[in-house]
Amino acid sequence: MIKLIALLKRKPGMSREQFAHRWLDEHIKLSSKMPGLRGYLINIAIDHQPEGDGVEPIYDGTAELWWDSVDAMEAAFASEEGKIAGVDADKFAEVRIHIYTEEHVVVPRS
Repeated sequence: MIKLIALLKRKPGMSREQFAHRWLDEHIKLSSKMPGLRGYLINIAIDHQPEGDGVEPIYDGTAELWWDSVDAMEAAFASEEGKIAGVDADKFAEVRIHIYTEEHVVVPRS
């Protein structure tokens, strides 16, 4: 199983709340339709950060998406659904960094 981790920063002038709404309520209607997608999690930064309240994190959120293989993942992004999702993400995210990973579970979710 291959996981893509995406690091996103919102567009200038957009609040974190607007960013979260746009991602969670609108974008997932497109991105969740990519072919072969086996899992999808979104993580939104909260106000309290390690440096203290009010400090802006470098990224406003992350996404975790799983496919059976790198080929399946790349085919999903090359598909019509993937292209539409990418164009849409560029409308609310100033930065989107993708990291291809293999997951190693140390402590399973309970």
